[in-house]
Amino acid sequence: QGFITKASNPTQARSNSCLIAMPPLTARADSEALRNLGLDETFFQRVLQPGVVNGSGVQHDMAPDYDIYLVEKGVMPLLLQGLDALSRHVDKLGHGGGLSGGGKAPFNPLTWLAQYLLRNHPAKVKDHRTPMYQRLGELANIERGRRCLLRRKSEMEQQWHEMSEDQSPIALEDVPLYLHRLDERWNLGGAFVQQFPADAYRMIRSSDGDLKLPFADFWDWFEGWVRQNDVLRASAFDVAARRKEEAERQLKQAREELEHHERVMHEVLEIRRDLEEEFASLSADLYTNEVITQIINKGAVIQGLEEQEGGPPLQGDHIHLVVAMLRLWGFPAAESLSDDVWDETASSAWVQWLEVHGPVGAQPRVDSVSLRVLMDQDAFQAYLAIAHPAPEFDAGDEVMRTMKVHNILVGEDDDIDVVVEVVDEETGQRKQLVLPEAQVEEVRRRLAASKGVPVLARVDLFSQRVTSILPSLA
Repeated sequence: QGFITKASNPTQARSNSCLIAMPPLTARADSEALRNLGLDETFFQRVLQPGVVNGSGVQHDMAPDYDIYLVEKGVMPLLLQGLDALSRHVDKLGHGGGLSGGGKAPFNPLTWLAQYLLRNHPAKVKDHRTPMYQRLGELANIERGRRCLLRRKSEMEQQWHEMSEDQSPIALEDVPLYLHRLDERWNLGGAFVQQFPADAYRMIRSSDGDLKLPFADFWDWFEGWVRQNDVLRASAFDVAARRKEEAERQLKQAREELEHHERVMHEVLEIRRDLEEEFASLSADLYTNEVITQIINKGAVIQGLEEQEGGPPLQGDHIHLVVAMLRLWGFPAAESLSDDVWDETASSAWVQWLEVHGPVGAQPRVDSVSLRVLMDQDAFQAYLAIAHPAPEFDAGDEVMRTMKVHNILVGEDDDIDVVVEVVDEETGQRKQLVLPEAQVEEVRRRLAASKGVPVLARVDLFSQRVTSILPSLA
């Protein structure tokens, strides 16, 4: 409807009304015309722009894949059908068999073609042509994957040279390992390497017949293999990229949570440390106080609010120390005129402390048994663990992982840290982590005698260290 505007004269109005009333083609004619067009794989190959990716893996002019886009969206096949239908319609008009454009009304082929494209758009119309569009879309997806692989030539060459020394050739039997490295580098989780036979290296021929293979010879074989086979879809790289982004996001979140946990933990430990220091200071003063010594060693007690004959006084430094200790235990006495007087607020705080932390069956008085508990460091630390608990933190699978130890890279001689290469078998990612010195000998021994049995390790991705070596599965 966007192609037809209001007519400027009656003649054009009659023409447009005739175009809108254009009779559809019969189903048989449509099917026969579709077969004659040959919208198949051969058509797809003809539509492709030649040399978008050349033999060196370089994209010419950095042009987007418009040719693939026009096919997978159905634009090119639909346009071809529209031009074919337009030519047949014009032929009818030439022989006087058509209704549109009759008399002296001018015929507008662009308007006719626009109407055809709107009425037959594959996103709106589902008919006998739908399987054809689906097949062309599948071919476009395959071709996009091929180009995506061939454009990674520089990455592949870099990986090739990382496996060799001084950019020298690598052994033919190392080609499968090279393909695994690429799969891991691209985070494809095995989707790439599974497309190649186990003996893929036997298909490659070195230009000089040697068992050592230069990258140029490998690329000649690889390019031909990719162009002839459906190796990998471009969507696989998109999924891998999203998987990597999600893993990085989760790892970042875990690190932030760990940093928050450590910050809160530090605050809790600071509070505990301050309380423990004050507890130690008060305990020392209590042990050297004469009245407290009488209570602990000579059976003196403080009971009630009336001073007993021959008993401890109800006012003095000893009362101040007991009240201060109760405050550390979380039972502060209510405000009173003086904190060195054993009044109702001090007695109430003592009774409350006895009910929670005091000895079983303790009487509501200050005696040697209950006072020893009040001054017991272990009991106080147990209280601190409850009153000021460490924040819970679950590092989760994104920080603590089980990975396969691939080999020892550096640090076997004089280096302080020994570094190992590990492989995450879920994501295929390789990482270099520090191996504790106590585990070096075991890892070296098990790698040398592995015989296909993997050496698994528990690793901490946050600290980038191996935490433990798991028992052998053999």
